[in-house]
Amino acid sequence: MALPATICCVLCLTISVIYVTLGCFSAVCKNKGMLFTPAKQQLLVTYFTSGLRSTYKKGEIIIRPHESPEYIYYIESGYVKAYSITKYGDENLHVIRHDGDIFPIIWTFTEERRDVAYEAMDNVVIWRQPKSTYIEFLDTRPEAAAAVLGLAMKSYRIFAEHVNTLEYRTVRERAVSFLLACCRRFGEPQADGSIKIVAPLRQQDIASSINASRETTSRELSVLSKKGFIKISDRYVSVLQKTALEKML
Repeated sequence: MALPATICCVLCLTISVIYVTLGCFSAVCKNKGMLFTPAKQQLLVTYFTSGLRSTYKKGEIIIRPHESPEYIYYIESGYVKAYSITKYGDENLHVIRHDGDIFPIIWTFTEERRDVAYEAMDNVVIWRQPKSTYIEFLDTRPEAAAAVLGLAMKSYRIFAEHVNTLEYRTVRERAVSFLLACCRRFGEPQADGSIKIVAPLRQQDIASSINASRETTSRELSVLSKKGFIKISDRYVSVLQKTALEKML
């Protein structure tokens, strides 16, 4: 159920990566492949923060399924999840975006309408620019286009990790793989040696991401908690023994 949708996302993202690569190839060559330097990132920040600022509360929809958004969004703070609803009415989590990310990446270059919603996971601050001016900006500032390519490659890597997670046979292995990936993206080391995943994850978010039911996911997370490998508090998960989790894969 989740695997085909994820593979489709990877293929679509590949198209967008190729598109952007062609658009800024000369700039990339001149800069010896340095795609995402702080200076180039600052170009994007400066551009987006000259646009319109919006705030969203937890649960508010930013882009609705099948919608052709007029704007490209830059996240200043907070977490935004992209997901689709299966024919069974279940949520299928695709990816979590956070501060510094731009969305929607695929639609920007392909204009392909997809059954994907973008929803605020907590209080979110977003800047937006019209798609038309965004494309003009990238055409005239190849350094910024190179930075966008860097973001697209980062997204491609995230989707590839998602596919790898779904290849594990058991729900426990998929849950462990997902948590380790979240440690890399959202982990903050704590004084006691643990790693707190600061993205506000519901158990349903984890379940939909690993193609499992909420009940089964909750049971497997409970087992990991009892073993002392993780700790669940409110909407946050802390990894207490990262090495032990890695040995399970």
